[in-house]
Amino acid sequence: MAKIQGITEMLGIFPCLGSGRKRRRLSSDELKLVERYRELSEGDRIAMRYLVDAMRSVSRF
Repeated sequence: MAKIQGITEMLGIFPCLGSGRKRRRLSSDELKLVERYRELSEGDRIAMRYLVDAMRSVSRF
């Protein structure tokens, strides 16, 4: 679980998993996303981080 939490915090995908907040179990869809992320190559992971950061910077929410 700590590995999943580290990945999700790094990507900012599931902000509810951040430290100091109440934890909850991941849904089956969320677990599938984490598994797919684990299967990515290092280059793809880096590209995904850049994409998530870019989406965060243009989002109004």
